Amino acid sequence: MRRLLCALAGSLLLLFAPVAAMAQVVFPNQGLIGIAPPPGMSEIPGVAGLEDREAKAAILMLEMPPAAYADIIRTFEPEALQSKGVTIEQRKDVALPGGEKGLLLVGFQSVGPVALKKWILLVGGKDLTAMVTVQFPETASAKYPDAVIEAALKTVTLRVPPSQEELLARLPFTIGDLEGYRVLKVLGGTAVLLAKVKGGEGADSKAVDVAGQPFFIISAVRGEIREDDRESLAKRAISSVPGVKELRVERGGPLRIGGQPGFELVGKALDQQSGKPVKVAQWLRFGRTGYLRMVGVAPEAMFGSEFDAMRALRDGIELR
Repeated sequence: MRRLLCALAGSLLLLFAPVAAMAQVVFPNQGLIGIAPPPGMSEIPGVAGLEDREAKAAILMLEMPPAAYADIIRTFEPEALQSKGVTIEQRKDVALPGGEKGLLLVGFQSVGPVALKKWILLVGGKDLTAMVTVQFPETASAKYPDAVIEAALKTVTLRVPPSQEELLARLPFTIGDLEGYRVLKVLGGTAVLLAKVKGGEGADSKAVDVAGQPFFIISAVRGEIREDDRESLAKRAISSVPGVKELRVERGGPLRIGGQPGFELVGKALDQQSGKPVKVAQWLRFGRTGYLRMVGVAPEAMFGSEFDAMRALRDGIELR
């Protein structure tokens, strides 16, 4: 009898150990999607996801607008996924802790000679649509059995998007006057995307239209930059401005920004999606332990009137 009780106790410990280990919900990359990950997985720095490098296992999270849910559901038909190499074996509804309903797809994906086990959870929330994808080689199945992965996915939690003040408080710098720009997204806790949106102040953030509107990116970068490296750094940086193509620098040079050394570059480019002409201004402001990078992009026809606002926005930024 004693042996039987010990065996039962051991079985119960094994049964409930994963549940206990998954009690803490984490929100990778300070995002809006949280999960209590299975043991062995840790957050990926700067990415909305978790991984177990040794097992080549990963959980990735994608935030999308609420309206995206209906569109994605239509693309989740087995035939459409099969065309991308994804074979769905199970499709079921799941209930989540916040009351949202989720659609869970379970199957595998062929990537060359490798078969990856795959789970895709799609959640339609009030403030966002969430997609959580789990995948790993079949060789990792012993470490991550189906029951453990599904238990983790059923802990997926969506939180309310932070207010503009909360977003700005996360940054390593402060912004003075926004000059009519509006916070759209904080990126990794070190950068912020601002834009002038149609509808102006008070417009519903879910319905803002940023197409063809000026935008401004501010980021803080650690690392001391030597004076003779500043120009080459500025030229490399402006070549990677997101959302534009075929960029050509027109003018630039060193200048003082807020009493500190800086470097300005201004160029022409084309919008990545529409192909329409835009102008780009980039400023680097150098400090002792790092630098601020500030980039403004506007349609060419609007750039003249926006340039002063961009410079005023630039001058109101200070490291904390």
